[in-house]
Amino acid sequence: MRIVAASALCFLLWQPVQAETLFVACDNGLRCFRAPCPARDVLLLPSNRRLSRTDASLTQLTEAERKRVAEVSGTYYGTIVFAGEIDEGRKPPVAATRIVREATKAEAALCRKRS
Repeated sequence: MRIVAASALCFLLWQPVQAETLFVACDNGLRCFRAPCPARDVLLLPSNRRLSRTDASLTQLTEAERKRVAEVSGTYYGTIVFAGEIDEGRKPPVAATRIVREATKAEAALCRKRS
């Protein structure tokens, strides 16, 4: 029995862990006449790397969190820091799993900076 328990523990320890990524989502100025429209960018924190024309899925957020995002236009002005997952094989590749905090002025300013 000890061998089975030790084997199970080793298996669990060797599993890759999906780390949470912090990001802000904001409007990139692109306007379209029909969907889908890549009008959002995702800015990874703290690296400030911009994933251009990438929208974040908010479906994993609670109803209250989605309402909060809508009330403050959180994905337009980059005023909310999200935690989420990035998976290049998924559409959209970024999924918000929770709201972490309000963005700092410097983080929100990254949305206005085009690179």
